[in-house]
Amino acid sequence: MSKKISVGLAAFLILLAAAITFELTVVFGKVFFRTAAVGEVPASYTEAASDAPEEPEEKSFTDEVMERVTEKVGKIVSYYENYYVGGELNIDDFVDGACAGVVAYSGDKYGAYHDVSDMEELSASYAGEFTGIGVSVVYNPTLGALEILNVMPNSPAADVELSAGDCIVGVDGEDILDLGYAESVNRIHGAENTDVTLRIARGETSEITEVTLTRRRVEELSVDYEALNVPGISAPLAYIRLMDFNDKTPEQFVAALQQSNADRVRGVIVDVRDNGGGELESILSILDALLPEGPIVRIQYKNGEEETYTSDKTCYERPIIVLCNARTASAAELFVSALKDYNKAVVIGTTTYGKGTVQSIVSLGDGSALRISTAMYLPPFSDNYEGIGITPDIEVEIDEEYRYTNLYKIPHDQDAQLQAAIAQYK
Repeated sequence: MSKKISVGLAAFLILLAAAITFELTVVFGKVFFRTAAVGEVPASYTEAASDAPEEPEEKSFTDEVMERVTEKVGKIVSYYENYYVGGELNIDDFVDGACAGVVAYSGDKYGAYHDVSDMEELSASYAGEFTGIGVSVVYNPTLGALEILNVMPNSPAADVELSAGDCIVGVDGEDILDLGYAESVNRIHGAENTDVTLRIARGETSEITEVTLTRRRVEELSVDYEALNVPGISAPLAYIRLMDFNDKTPEQFVAALQQSNADRVRGVIVDVRDNGGGELESILSILDALLPEGPIVRIQYKNGEEETYTSDKTCYERPIIVLCNARTASAAELFVSALKDYNKAVVIGTTTYGKGTVQSIVSLGDGSALRISTAMYLPPFSDNYEGIGITPDIEVEIDEEYRYTNLYKIPHDQDAQLQAAIAQYK
């Protein structure tokens, strides 16, 4: 609903700025590292604040910003209320814009303001679930289609027997080529318990079939397991892709390890290429299963406090090789560095992204939230690598022909990094 703005909105915006600084309540902890203990602002922060004199001689940073913004924002809003001719103004849009602007100019390159809609989607992604038909896709420019990379179990796509390699060429009567990638994906997602009709091209002849699916909540597939039978190696190799670290990832990863045991594999290749990170609880659980007793990660806060998370004595004994690249970031980098620090894995690929900061998600009380960098994290024994990344033990580049190809689309025998990992077992 659109509402007219009064000049008094300026004071409201300033109070909002104060709330962002002082009256935030952590509800999730972190974007890439989520746990209540780590995400909460340390108690000593508020204790220190309470020791400050009641009437400081100099203005605080917040007071200075509030005073200057009150006047300036008030003028801007007043001009829009009285002179703008481009249409009716919306208070919520002004408030969201003001909040986003504060974060954008904070210098926090990983910070963000999430409105109510953003937070609903973000919360679902943390839970490892989403509303849709249950497929991962990549754009196929040759066909002007969305090519299915994998189908989630127990999903609408699985119900109608869609499979990897099928191409979605149309959504609800419109061509993917006309809609473009982003709009096509948005239309396929849609709302829960609503229908979507897809045109599917299948097989070498690209025969077109039409299917109608009802969208529902789907568990995200963040772990993919494959037993590789390689000539010259007596037992298969477990190839495990870790695509994300969410609430469902530890359970899926343990299932993959159990399957590797059942397959009596020679060793394991864990692929975290293009993995942008995830949640602290997820990565802690996975590393605990792989590492011996000792530290997993150290979290350092602004005030100098440090918190250490540890592993128990139980650890995985089979040989491990890890694949990484320049898009391996955040929690995925912790995975690489922790295994490397304990000499539990050989790391192959290219230098990782270099994101060594922890973000907290902080509720703003109305369903919106602030994402703010609140700590630095360090591997078990090595240094923080913010802006530096992790150098692999064996540096191998993807062949130029496949440099910009989705990893799922590269044949195993043409994947130079995967082949380098396999060669370590020969």
